[in-house]
Amino acid sequence: MIGDSGVRPYPGARPFAQAEWNLFFGRTDDVAMLADSWQQNRLTFLVGPAGRGKTSLLHAGVLRSLTASNLHGGHVFPVGRLSYGAAFPSAALPGQNPFTLALLRSWSPGETTTRLAGLTIREFIRRQVGKHVILAAIDPADELVVETGRRKTHRRLFLEELREALDPREKTETSPRLHLLVAGREEAIDVVTDALGNGRSCVLTKLTQLGTREAITRPMAAPGKSFSEEGAERFLTDLRTSRIAADDGSERYVTDDRVEPALLQIACAHLWASLPADVDFITARDVRRYGDVDTALAAHSSIVIAEVADEHEISTKRLNSWLVSTFITEHGARNKVYEGATATAGIPNAVVRALEDRYLLTSRLESGIRWYELSSDRLIEPLRRTADAHPPIADPAHCLQAAEHALTLGELDLTERYANEVLRKSSGSSTAMHAEAQSLLGNVAFARDEPSEAETHYRQAAELFGAASDTQAVAYQLAAVGQTLLTRERFTEAAEELNAAASRLPNDLVIQTELAHALWQVGASHAAVAVLTRALGIDGGNVAALQTRGEILADLGQAREAMLDLERVDLERRPSTRAARGLAHAELGDQWAARQDIEEAVARAQRNGPVLLYAARASRVGGDESAARDYARQAAIATDPPLSPQHLRVAMQLAGSARG
Repeated sequence: MIGDSGVRPYPGARPFAQAEWNLFFGRTDDVAMLADSWQQNRLTFLVGPAGRGKTSLLHAGVLRSLTASNLHGGHVFPVGRLSYGAAFPSAALPGQNPFTLALLRSWSPGETTTRLAGLTIREFIRRQVGKHVILAAIDPADELVVETGRRKTHRRLFLEELREALDPREKTETSPRLHLLVAGREEAIDVVTDALGNGRSCVLTKLTQLGTREAITRPMAAPGKSFSEEGAERFLTDLRTSRIAADDGSERYVTDDRVEPALLQIACAHLWASLPADVDFITARDVRRYGDVDTALAAHSSIVIAEVADEHEISTKRLNSWLVSTFITEHGARNKVYEGATATAGIPNAVVRALEDRYLLTSRLESGIRWYELSSDRLIEPLRRTADAHPPIADPAHCLQAAEHALTLGELDLTERYANEVLRKSSGSSTAMHAEAQSLLGNVAFARDEPSEAETHYRQAAELFGAASDTQAVAYQLAAVGQTLLTRERFTEAAEELNAAASRLPNDLVIQTELAHALWQVGASHAAVAVLTRALGIDGGNVAALQTRGEILADLGQAREAMLDLERVDLERRPSTRAARGLAHAELGDQWAARQDIEEAVARAQRNGPVLLYAARASRVGGDESAARDYARQAAIATDPPLSPQHLRVAMQLAGSARG
């Protein structure tokens, strides 16, 4: 029952939001320490297991503190996430690092995704002209603990970008200095430390007795209620005390000096929900009647077990029984179990990690082995009470968030399962949620190199977004469809889809550039140049548009015009751009510079069709017939990427006769 004010003083299992700063208590010293460290150090780590309150401390504590203080020219970004917007059709932006793009999107939520595409973290920070210090955070960093191939590569490149952005030499008169705060579990922080080096480490402990008392009693002032001294003491004692009952009937009670914040909030939220609206002064009797901690934690455990079992398609009864038999010994104490290659004590590791994410379990690495146990002794007795519970299953919004998280970890099967759950559970309700789930399924198929399947899902997402009148989302889905068609060398159809996307978003330079690239592939090079010229009229410094127009102009033999574009871009990003400049140098008579560019580009991209074709043409212009034929033959069979049909014909002619 909710009091007359409508205020909910405790968030329960979710973290505190920044707007709930007036309900956040018990962490005064931690707030001051972390806020000071963040402002004074280039790199700060906030370390603690799931449920310890890292996100709440950052949002409701530290960010509120900084907002209320004078930052002396500093600027605080929104908290960064690594799975932010993972439902965006990844095929629409091929070649993007998902960690970088998610982080920049969350740091700058007002920007369209395509305006952030292609930026490195260092370039993004450099854009923040006029700001002395940037305070930026990543929470959580746990998604960097990935073991799958592509994601490990993305992680390495992402951490390299962070290291470059944190380099003290990056501070100039016009660009700000980055101060980065990274929050996560110990294992994730170890990954970041290995890449970025040591920073100031703030390890978040359980709540002290004083902090626990404040967190229990002070939020009640917001709805106009209060605890009696005996009532507060009774609730505090109940939170700190665990019953340890052995199989032989013996029992004992264990009292902990500190309390896990997540369990405290779950218990307090249960008390608030059960308390009659007319009770304004909460006594020990009220706590006994409405705030039994075992009941609260048993109810929470039931919900978590049912949700995880449902999401992973296993029996709730089996999962409940497994938790009790695996993590509680015959003596009634907590038991530790190590994680195997794919399963932990017979249950898939994905299930176990989901239970950790929702505070039932905690883990720790010891000598390279991950060990799991219940997150607190205080869960032992409540967990035994959950066997006959039948709580509701997870809602679609939660499944969608879980799908994005799984995709960020590279767990494609799990992403697919969650996304399909969204489709099943949101049937007839949210069109937008249905569309995002279809987009996620398209991303899964695209990551599996199944472009036809991806196309199907992206088209369905486009139809759903169209029904919701979201023109921008429709355009991005159509752009993704176009990219799936390009991967299957259906260039004409790809150009049509990209043109449909571009017509919906005429000022989106990424989509316009992709359209120009598709037009080039079908032989409409002059039309492609016209599209890019219009795009550069909107933003004359757009790197992707300059790169693409420079390459097309070099391909057309307009060397001087090509050089005007190619001299303005970073040649390290795309080997084909350097190779195009090599061709332009050759056509302008600078054979030494041409060889330098061609050799560098080929060394970096030995199976890249466009690179090898530029090399063949530059060799031909330079008079090296043998090299021209050799490069052309390699270009004709290149696969990363292959040549378009029109460029393949050019390569075949050069391979047969350098003069032909």
